[in-house]
Amino acid sequence: MTYVSPFGDMDSDHEWPDALCLSRTHCVNASDETIREFYEGAVTLIDAGIPQPAFFLARQLAELSLKALVGPGQNFNHDLGKLLKHLQESGDDLFAEGEEQHLVVEFVRDLYARDPKGDQGRYATTKGGAPSLATVCCANPPLFRRYVDLLFAYTQERLSRAGQKI
Repeated sequence: MTYVSPFGDMDSDHEWPDALCLSRTHCVNASDETIREFYEGAVTLIDAGIPQPAFFLARQLAELSLKALVGPGQNFNHDLGKLLKHLQESGDDLFAEGEEQHLVVEFVRDLYARDPKGDQGRYATTKGGAPSLATVCCANPPLFRRYVDLLFAYTQERLSRAGQKI
């Protein structure tokens, strides 16, 4: 059997009517596509009962959302704590009075507390060999889904209000 790559080069025509567009080269808004796809992936995994990848994608969604709120040119790596601190110190709306903002911040803090380095949920073990997400037994699917939905909706609303498409 001969191997045939499932990936098309940028200079080739798509031969598949249902091709999965991986590149952000031709996107109208690459940030929009990426955040939306991480959101859709996270909720699909939560709904399907696939826990560790759901956690990982939810954390990635939080990271991408905060980075979009901070704006370009910032380098916080995968540190949700530093992103939250920067937004708080800059007086960002995320830290204004309001139940929605409060729940989003607490959800991101919860994700950060359970995975400060952004490496758990991606692998079975940490770099040190400890089991991944060893301090988390399980997640409540409806509540987990609610917070992921809230984070995504808040991010969409905020960035559209700022004149950015997301």
